[in-house]
Amino acid sequence: MSVLAPASPCTRFGPASSANEEIVRTYLIEPQTIFVPFLRRILARAGLDVVATNTGVDDRDITSHDPAAILIDVDYLERSGPTALCRIRSIAHNARLIALSESTDSLFAATCVISGANAVCSKEGSEESLLSELLAAMGTA
Repeated sequence: MSVLAPASPCTRFGPASSANEEIVRTYLIEPQTIFVPFLRRILARAGLDVVATNTGVDDRDITSHDPAAILIDVDYLERSGPTALCRIRSIAHNARLIALSESTDSLFAATCVISGANAVCSKEGSEESLLSELLAAMGTA
């Protein structure tokens, strides 16, 4: 399940096709650190360079890395997913914000988008399905 908003026309997302193009700086928020290597591998396949990871929302750390994209697992945060998305959107106005969730509830996905997410990608399914959802969310599918 993906809820998508159109990609910004002035920002290039996805794998770099030439030496002149920049890899997308990505910040990963994953409360369960055991999944970080798995997610890093998928993000690398999507052309996203993970510049930092964190187990929670750290305003200063996000601001200091100035990522073009932020991926956040909204299922296991200390605060609610939509609340965390609002907080991130307030400090990272132009970043592509993608929520990862096990929920298949369209109302929850809509709440995430209203709270600031550009897309909601399902963690259910295979590695390939998550990769294709991430590429679609980044506007490169």
